[in-house]
Formats: sequence, C-alpha cells, structure tokens
Amino acid sequence: MENPVFRASLLVAAVFAGTACAPAEKAPSTDTASTSVTATTTGGASAEILSPAEGDSVTLPVVIRLGATGVEVIPASGQVEPGKGHHHLIVDGDVPTDTMPLPKPPVAIHLGNGATEFTLDSLTPGSHRVIAVFASGDHVPMKEVRRDTVTFIVR
Repeated sequence: MENPVFRASLLVAAVFAGTACAPAEKAPSTDTASTSVTATTTGGASAEILSPAEGDSVTLPVVIRLGATGVEVIPASGQVEPGKGHHHLIVDGDVPTDTMPLPKPPVAIHLGNGATEFTLDSLTPGSHRVIAVFASGDHVPMKEVRRDTVTFIVR
C-alpha cells in the first residue's frame, strides 16, 4: 500500500523545485552503481551517510558510502522527477539555500551519475564534517528528504 504522506511530500517537492533547471553535469567518477530504495511507511525520506560513522578516526583515502530511504537514486537528468534524485556532499561547509541548484565544487560535490559512494583523498589531518544532501535532477535540494551529517577525524 502506498504511503499517502510520502506521496503528498513528493508533490510538494515537485512544486517547490520549480521549472528552471540547471544543466546536468558529470559527477566525479566512482565505482558504485545506482541504487533504488522504496518508501517506508514508518518514516520520511532521508539521505544517509553509511560510512564513515560519527566520530570515526580514518586515514586517507576516505570512502563516503551513502544510502537513501524513501527515494530512488538515479543519474541527474536536469529534470525534476518526483521521488527520484541523486546525492550531493558538502565537505566542511554549510548547505546553501534550498531553492536554488547546489553550487559546483568545491562547495558541493555532485554525484550526478547516480553513485552511492565517493572517495575523498585530499583532506588535511584533523576534524572534517560531511553533509549528505539529496537533490532532484536539476540539483535543487529536495526539502522533504532529511539530510545526514557526520564528523570524523583524519589521522
């Protein structure tokens, strides 16, 4: 049975995303294929950082592994498709406005090819914060999709 709250939130997201589309851009290459996740009836949609975990101490390179609940991960098409989108990573920064496409690197790393992992290999030793943001094909963050934040230490 389809969750009516999830369906309504997708409709709202489509309306808020607007019709102005940023051109799709190629994301940095990764070796992970896209994944598809169905909605749950117990909670809202979310982007998750599966690893590293909060507070982990890691060495370079750091592989950021991502998951999604309640949305389908697909390559960026430049178009808004309700319930479908792709991951973005904000490293050591803050998420800009939710009404415009996310900026290009270095502010946001676009995983526009539908990837669910990304390798960071040039972080300095010390504490780093990564925010996972899920956006529609036009790179505008999906407000109804909860973000995840992890802080870890590079040794």
